[in-house]
Amino acid sequence: MAYARLAKENTVPVRILEGQKTLISRTMHSMEYDAVRDELVVNSPLVQSILTFKGGSNGEIPPVRVIQGPKTQIQGTDYDGNDKMAMDPVNGEIFIGSATSAGPGKGVVLVFDRMANGDVAPKRIIGGPKTQFDFPTPKGQGFPHMTVDPVRNLLVVSTRGGLLIFDRTASGDVSPKRVIKGPKTLLTAGNGGGLIKVYSPNGMIVSSCTEGSICAWHIDDVGDVAPRFKIPVQKLTGINFSGPTLNPMHKEVIVTSSSRNVIATFYWPEIFETP
Repeated sequence: MAYARLAKENTVPVRILEGQKTLISRTMHSMEYDAVRDELVVNSPLVQSILTFKGGSNGEIPPVRVIQGPKTQIQGTDYDGNDKMAMDPVNGEIFIGSATSAGPGKGVVLVFDRMANGDVAPKRIIGGPKTQFDFPTPKGQGFPHMTVDPVRNLLVVSTRGGLLIFDRTASGDVSPKRVIKGPKTLLTAGNGGGLIKVYSPNGMIVSSCTEGSICAWHIDDVGDVAPRFKIPVQKLTGINFSGPTLNPMHKEVIVTSSSRNVIATFYWPEIFETP
């Protein structure tokens, strides 16, 4: 569903994308808008695919491209599916986590060309013990989320209790350049499945953190470091949320709550300024 930015309680959506022809399934927990091509990219976990729609799609509209099939190596689990994906519109790439078997060093991140269509192989695969990947995780924690900083050419991958930072073009069994992890970070085991975003102009990474809060670190941070900024969302609103997503034009961060059917917007100018 799409809403006006200033929509409030009980507002009718301006567009709804739904129906069998869309191929959209439940448990999709992320989507990306490609402003370069005016396209919406979303994964469909139950059929293990990545769907691309025209930006203004409304109603029961089929995707313009579908990445799906054995060559893609997209694999889910019986519980979590492949519930999160990310996109780099600058370099034209789509990222998605895929299952191998649970445990440290397991799971892979698959990278596809933005224009890929059909049963196509990924252009790169990141995975192996050196990566420190640990997914899919037990029930309720799921697959990692990823975000790309095209300015610094870096890829950030969430892991249980931490953030792994790689070269964007990393491939194979490679070690992260930096790891943000430890009790001071306020990242917890549940953050392995949380959504993360990076604001490339200043390198701020935004993610959910302990006690129902949103925290922000800099992409150059390393080790057990405290977040530079924090919003105690649950304390302020009483909602358990997922997200976040960023609206740099209006210096806002947006979160959602499926349990309360709520979208909450916070004005957070600090994370959009020079650190």
